Amino acid sequence: MKKLILIAVTSMATQLSFGQQSLFPAVSISNATQAGYVGIGTKSTTTTTNTPLPNFNLHLHGTSDFFTFAPFPNPPLNVGKTFRLGFTNTSTGMTSADGVELRLSENNFTLENRENGNIFIGIPNLSMIFSNSSSRLWVGTVSNMTSTDQARMNIIAPSTENGFYIQAPTTSGKYGLSVRMIDNASDAIQVNGTLNFMGSNIPIKNFSVKGNGEVNTKDLFVNGVFRVTNGSTTNEFSVDNTGKVRAREILVDENTIPDYVFKADYKLMTLKEVEQFVTKYHHLPNVKSELEFKEAGGVDLGEMNLKLLEKVEELTLYVIDLQKQIDELKNK
Repeated sequence: MKKLILIAVTSMATQLSFGQQSLFPAVSISNATQAGYVGIGTKSTTTTTNTPLPNFNLHLHGTSDFFTFAPFPNPPLNVGKTFRLGFTNTSTGMTSADGVELRLSENNFTLENRENGNIFIGIPNLSMIFSNSSSRLWVGTVSNMTSTDQARMNIIAPSTENGFYIQAPTTSGKYGLSVRMIDNASDAIQVNGTLNFMGSNIPIKNFSVKGNGEVNTKDLFVNGVFRVTNGSTTNEFSVDNTGKVRAREILVDENTIPDYVFKADYKLMTLKEVEQFVTKYHHLPNVKSELEFKEAGGVDLGEMNLKLLEKVEELTLYVIDLQKQIDELKNK
């Protein structure tokens, strides 16, 4: 009899400590899928249309609102109906701000380490590390998080800049994608190297792309030679830092070809008119002057080639006309 009383008291204490029945043996179809169902902070164990038994061996349920506390002067934020599970030890302390928390607030799940430590997620031969000490996210096939050996993903951020930053442009001046280094904060993307000068390593930008349309700045900067290859050692296209461009073929897409010169309604200047124009303005008709090229900042190769073609076609008409005059003189 004493044994039966002891068993009954132990069973009741277990149920009260969990705040819910431990249903064994199973009393419903839902519970029958897992023997030993335990609910903590749950509601009725009776299966109904609106409140079916959860399909878990261990069910943890929260019903109260939870407020996250932000530094002053930010007000507390109610994240909704929340279940919280905390892990602490003698090193972390025991307060609500210590240790690690698993939190389900409404439909949002949070895993947070409140300590000055890291989060490791791993399987054999592969680990993912959120490192607080080095401000970086590391994914690789070695356990040493300071090593880049065999890493498949390695994003490192120094203390003063973002190593990798993506944000939707909801705020003025924000980038949709920004990869930024510490050398120049105005560059959206940088690839840096170093130059050893008198025993000191000086950071050198090898490649950078600037955004925001800064005035008097380059949109694309390459320190060295920019090359586009065919997959071998042959350069199909290259630009070096002296301004030399090397290419096998350049296609200029222009719609207006000056074949209008050969149409009957084209007004071809006489050679006398051309002479007068050149004497007065010191450049060919319908061609920019030296001053205009300087103001434009250079020569548009596509435009210039078409203007030269126009002049060649006009010269062809002049030659044809001169040949006619020669033939007439011969026949006299």
